[in-house]
Amino acid sequence: MQFTVQLKSNLPRVVIAALKGGAGKTFLSVGIVAAIRKRGLSLAVFKKGPDYIDAGWLGLAAGGECYNLDTYLMTYEIVRGSFLRRSLEKNISVVEGNRGLFDGFDVAGTYSTAQLAKLLKAPVILIVDSTKMTRTAAALVLGCRTLDPELQLKGIILNRVASDRHERILRQSIEEVSGIPVIGSVRKLSLENFPQRHLGLLPLHEHPQALDFINEASNMAEQSIDLDKVVEISSAAGQFPSELHPEPVDFGPKPAENGVRIGILKDSAFQFYYPENLEALRRRVGPLVEISALDQAEFPEVDGLYIGGGFPETNADRLAENTTFKESLRKAIEQGLPVYAECGGLMYLSRHLCVDEKVYPMVGIFPIDTVLERKPQGLGYIRVQVEGRNPFYPQGAVLTGHEFHYSSVRGLEDVSVDCAFRVLQGHGMNGSRDGICRFNALGTYVHLHALGEPLWAEGILRNAAAYKSKRSFQSR
Repeated sequence: MQFTVQLKSNLPRVVIAALKGGAGKTFLSVGIVAAIRKRGLSLAVFKKGPDYIDAGWLGLAAGGECYNLDTYLMTYEIVRGSFLRRSLEKNISVVEGNRGLFDGFDVAGTYSTAQLAKLLKAPVILIVDSTKMTRTAAALVLGCRTLDPELQLKGIILNRVASDRHERILRQSIEEVSGIPVIGSVRKLSLENFPQRHLGLLPLHEHPQALDFINEASNMAEQSIDLDKVVEISSAAGQFPSELHPEPVDFGPKPAENGVRIGILKDSAFQFYYPENLEALRRRVGPLVEISALDQAEFPEVDGLYIGGGFPETNADRLAENTTFKESLRKAIEQGLPVYAECGGLMYLSRHLCVDEKVYPMVGIFPIDTVLERKPQGLGYIRVQVEGRNPFYPQGAVLTGHEFHYSSVRGLEDVSVDCAFRVLQGHGMNGSRDGICRFNALGTYVHLHALGEPLWAEGILRNAAAYKSKRSFQSR
């Protein structure tokens, strides 16, 4: 089902971008969002690209969910529709970009932050990491302005500024050369309260003082950035496309789905879920059953289970020690419970998780072991073709998602292991295969977004309804 929206006024919106990854974009974005919220304005917040961790911080700063916008995983219509539907009732919408402003999938910068900004007809505020640089910063800003004149580059925020003199030279050079105003200058900060891991920030659920950090970031923004100018830039964005179709919405369950209960593992070990994926399930079955693999003694009775990604390696001891929960989950899967396990979920359902030469027993559904490596094993977009039998997808389907994992798989060469996916692009489990299946459980490194791949939710819902129906028949 689709609906059409006719806008009567501007939709205040802004994209926060940077010259490169690691320029402090998320810290400044979180601070700006939190400071604007303090002023009593309601915000819709978005993260460009397939990101979970930055999105979690932005959502906390805004007091709600942060949604992903990705033109590689979704059509342009769905991206704009998702943005519109979540922005309509808000005072301002803020999109945090990823990587550098023009960095994309290819030489042309396809699927870049700049491309997304133009799709949304949104002005851009550019963060410039000013470390050991003065007039060269002006050349970089001028280059961004001239590389794509259609881009609405409306403001500059200087980050990691060393002194008043440093700021003065940077500000004057940039404004004289490019004509773009500098609307903020942030000094070098230690960020001791904001630890990082792998290629980005520490997950929100693992930060012991998350709200304190949000407040610290907000104070920084209030002191160092012209927030009135940020709001002014967003308000001058211009008319959003006047008529479009937001993403399809299914407003109710099918008859077979009435009463279906779908569980998700949600704790500090398993925390990476797109809000849109959970929404796609809730629309059809109502509230989801949140389950902790760390704290609950028994696996509860549900008709289907979705295990997202996360960092099970940081909770490996607690996961291993909760033997009663593992045994009850294994028994449910052996009796036919449909389970969709992504990345961290795949690791949990394996035989063992190996971390720093320590071996932790996991659930043991899949006859493989996973090993935490020191370097990324799969990072970026991934495409797979469904070739083998599996509970969730028709053979021949091509699925597009992303992968981000430091774990590798051992034992995949065993002849008893069946994989449903052939990797067309990316790494998967070994560069050519992914999607291990056993009973009605599927384990994969592929993260899919429900708005980009409707088959994802349909597969989970169909299997859960069938499992419920089978159990009801057997109990008669």
